[in-house]
Amino acid sequence: MKLHFIGAVNGDKNDYKTIVDTAKKLGWALVTEHSLKRNLNEVESESDEESQLYAKRMTAWLRETDAVLVESTKNNLGAGFEIATALNLGKPVIVMYRLDKGSAPYVLKGISSDKLQVISYNDRTLHDAVKLALDYASESQDTRFNFFISPNHQNYLNWIAKNRKIPRSVFLRRLIDEHMKNNEEYSG
Repeated sequence: MKLHFIGAVNGDKNDYKTIVDTAKKLGWALVTEHSLKRNLNEVESESDEESQLYAKRMTAWLRETDAVLVESTKNNLGAGFEIATALNLGKPVIVMYRLDKGSAPYVLKGISSDKLQVISYNDRTLHDAVKLALDYASESQDTRFNFFISPNHQNYLNWIAKNRKIPRSVFLRRLIDEHMKNNEEYSG
């Protein structure tokens, strides 16, 4: 399993190292370790071309990864963009913050997604919080499933997407979830 780790360049590198080391011990491979290595002076001295190259690399890392883990105790506008991009790509996202130094990013409090976990931690709970969050993220990964449908089915799904503002895949998953819930033979 591949993990993309994000943290503010001026954040607590000791916490970052503990998070990354815990993930590695659990069998996760890091797509990049730039949050551990970069510092504020390097970022501020980048040229426009270097910033554009970084943005392209970030998108490639997000496409390559199985899950994203963000340490958000320090505000980080770039991390917000990466969180949104990862969620749009259907990636599980874990946002962690140190309870004694901050709070959950305000805007994330209003987002309801089974792909998003927002978790507080302290020195005592950090290892277990990372483990539980990564376990949940690995369980919540989507599996791609392709199948053929009739033009009539496609027209209906397109109508649902347009008129009810529900993505076709979400509509189909909800139908399956409802059927699973009501199937006593399956749930018994």
